[in-house]
Amino acid sequence: MSRIIKNNKAYDSGDVDVFIEGVPLDVVELSYGTDQEHQVNHTLHNDATSWSMGKITHTATMTLMMHDITPIEKAAPDGDILKIKPFTVTASFINDYNVPVVDSILVKFKNKGREVTGDMGLNKQYELFAIGIDYNN
Repeated sequence: MSRIIKNNKAYDSGDVDVFIEGVPLDVVELSYGTDQEHQVNHTLHNDATSWSMGKITHTATMTLMMHDITPIEKAAPDGDILKIKPFTVTASFINDYNVPVVDSILVKFKNKGREVTGDMGLNKQYELFAIGIDYNN
């Protein structure tokens, strides 16, 4: 993943705070992005004569420690995080020069489960259904 550099200070994971509906959360990993369809348009000639842009699709994943997801599961309808209505995840980046970047992602959980390994500190990556992303709002 590339770094955002402003004022010669690279933003890094130590600069990030993550909130779900305003509640701070320790997140192992948060990844989100936006893609837009692009196509070339042809006429009867061989080469493209123009291009068009199409639908926009957002993606997101979030890796949480088991001790952070279990309270969310307990608060979910019937204990099922898949039944939680769309919620906002806010990622706030502030570097040593107090230059803020705040992104808001409207999501809901697409999967649930556990990932049990021999490592200490159990965590799982959750795929999120990303409805919209507001970059640097």
